[in-house]
Amino acid sequence: MLDNQQERGQTERKLILLVEDDAAHASILYQILREETPHHVYYTSDGETAWRFLQQIKPHLLLLDYLLPRMNGLELYDKIRASKKLHDLPVLMVSAALPTREAEQRGIPFMKKPFELDDFLATIERMLEL
Repeated sequence: MLDNQQERGQTERKLILLVEDDAAHASILYQILREETPHHVYYTSDGETAWRFLQQIKPHLLLLDYLLPRMNGLELYDKIRASKKLHDLPVLMVSAALPTREAEQRGIPFMKKPFELDDFLATIERMLEL
């Protein structure tokens, strides 16, 4: 007999927070995640709103753009890592304009836009398994 966690296995729905200020990119990523994964997806368009969300709910994964209004992705990432409650939250930066060197110095996993859809989905699933 399998325990509940084993029974759910890959069908367990996890929560992903998508932080993307470009409405077209956000819509595409949201649709991809809703159609290609079993997970719940919430979306916000700026770093400060994402930070307020994270004070109430801890998602299983944060998909984070770099160029955001009110607080950029690196600033939000740094706040998350400084938070006792959130420091272990998996973060994947997805951006065309990411300062790669700064992301590498922080050890942030990232994907540059444009990216291959299969690579994106596989990366998300890998990060959710951690």
